[in-house]
Amino acid sequence: MWDLNRLRIWRAVVATGSVVDAARSLNYTSATVSQHITTLQKSVGVPLYRRSGRGIEITDLGKRLAEESADVFTGLSRLDTLVESFRTVNRPRMRIAAFTSFNAGLLPGIIEPVAREHPDMRFDIQLNEPAKVRRSHCTIEIRSEVPQDDEVHLPGMTRTVLFDDDYRVVVSDRHRFARLESVPFKDLEDQRWVDYDLWAGPTSRVVDLACAAAGFEPRTFAASEDEFAALALVASNLAITVLPRLSSAQLRPGLTAVGLTDPTPMRRVVMHVREREAHLPHVRSFVTAAEAVVADYLAR
Repeated sequence: MWDLNRLRIWRAVVATGSVVDAARSLNYTSATVSQHITTLQKSVGVPLYRRSGRGIEITDLGKRLAEESADVFTGLSRLDTLVESFRTVNRPRMRIAAFTSFNAGLLPGIIEPVAREHPDMRFDIQLNEPAKVRRSHCTIEIRSEVPQDDEVHLPGMTRTVLFDDDYRVVVSDRHRFARLESVPFKDLEDQRWVDYDLWAGPTSRVVDLACAAAGFEPRTFAASEDEFAALALVASNLAITVLPRLSSAQLRPGLTAVGLTDPTPMRRVVMHVREREAHLPHVRSFVTAAEAVVADYLAR
């Protein structure tokens, strides 16, 4: 006697109080909803509703039917979860942790060939910023390092250097630096700066070391943990900021990235691969793709 789809439609009618509103919430036509609840009422054999003007009046049984059927749909949801858990138990899964600019700039090109070779693969992508955050159970972790500091080795993972990423000064198109091919780092001393890394992680530590080497402290105009907000201030020609090349590769209109010299700040980008999963085909595919994508990035 019970048609679950009709019962689901009936619950929507009771919840909204009208056929029209239920149809709108279900993306059905009013005529379709009316047909289903009419058929349900006939199969029950007892009135669930009565016509009242241009609408309907729901009977006590109709309300109780909607209330008591909640357990039915809760049980169905548990069954769906159970089946899905068995369906995906053997589905390969790769957990990747990386910083924002890597995820945006390079990760799609790495994942593309892996997904082609392993079409059932699920990718879980996490952020590992600020740097003190350690993502557990990751297959791959991409991190920034300060070249002057000691190497970081994560337990149970193999470390591989991917590339060194040089920094650029990012300015408004209206700024005088925008017309130059490169700028001596010392020339940034009198500029107003936007600090976009409030976590004081490796990315900003590289800048701090460059400022120290050039003999000055930056004049901080604003600080923001939101890179988009920081760049909006730069685009308004209120200040400048210094970003790694990867972070400045796809700037919004109105911004220009200019090379830096004497010194050229540099961060190191490294990949950590979980040792116990390194032999898996999809992990090997990821490592191979990462090497190819990085080589292409460096050749630009």
